Amino acid sequence: MAILLGVFLWMNKVEEDKKSAELRALNQKLFQEEQKKQAVLKQQEAEDSFYQKLTDRFDVNVLIVGDSIGAGVGTETEGQQWFKQLQTYLRTVNKSKVSVTNISMGGNASYAGYVRTMALRDDVNYDLAIICYGQNDRTDGFSTNYESIIRAIRSKYPDCSIISILESSQREYTEKMTAIQSICEHYDIPVVDTIDAFKNSGKAYDDLSNDGVHPNDAGQEIYFETVKAVIDDNVAASTGKMSDTDVINVDVHEFDNFVWYDASTDFERVDDTTFTISTSAFGILGIDYTYESGDNKADIYVDGELFESPTVTFDYDFSQRHILVVSDDCTVKNEIKVVFNTKEQADGFKGMCFSWE
Repeated sequence: MAILLGVFLWMNKVEEDKKSAELRALNQKLFQEEQKKQAVLKQQEAEDSFYQKLTDRFDVNVLIVGDSIGAGVGTETEGQQWFKQLQTYLRTVNKSKVSVTNISMGGNASYAGYVRTMALRDDVNYDLAIICYGQNDRTDGFSTNYESIIRAIRSKYPDCSIISILESSQREYTEKMTAIQSICEHYDIPVVDTIDAFKNSGKAYDDLSNDGVHPNDAGQEIYFETVKAVIDDNVAASTGKMSDTDVINVDVHEFDNFVWYDASTDFERVDDTTFTISTSAFGILGIDYTYESGDNKADIYVDGELFESPTVTFDYDFSQRHILVVSDDCTVKNEIKVVFNTKEQADGFKGMCFSWE
């Protein structure tokens, strides 16, 4: 009896071991298949453009670089900003995460877009960048500055798709707007034409903007719908990634290289109004600081000598961050010193930068 029981237990163990081995083999097979599936998906995600990612329902990251129109100023209802409507729509379309980073700055020209893009350090690999400039730019140098934004995006995010907006506030196809069209045709970048969209909306311009510049809620809706239509068209066409292209403006090579000196980490604050940094650099010098109401002045010393004193009278009752070119040709051998008029102005100092060929 004892022998029979032993044989039974042994056979039962053998059967259990067999089942365990089969289960382990099955789990291993399922694991390998899942690994293979994830590898295929990862490869597909790497190869997909922004528009293809929407179709395949991958997570996407969107960067918006612009002025106050890019920032959604003029909105009467929170959440009605054109880019927030776009984010909601894209989440509905691809059923995945859609992250939007908006580095637009009101009152700024396109040079600020170049600096903001090059100085961005958020470790995000952007799939789409939307550029929105023109209102605050002068015609002179605009084409080069605008192209520098495109080159900056291409340099930092080689697989990023780009869309450019023609701002409705221009009302007509000004020299700046035709410059954008020419650049975008050269780089094969889709254009969102809100000038035409406003004209063909069936509404008067004043019904779409309360101040003549910034789109109100109705205008924001048109911006959203016009951007959406461009994206939808490219999704339908399964548009691929952008290809490398030569420059239009030779001068844009002066923006090929970039260095950023942060006010809080690279400069030393000597007193309430003074910052210094020991460095050597050359090229186009830019400064990033906040305008306060009234006169704003920054005395910039290079190697002990007064170099420039950019002065701006800001006729508004609020403060506003600005990035501007100090000089097209600056060489520093040892030190930069920046002295502001007041502590309040110095508190708004963000940093300086150089770009060069």
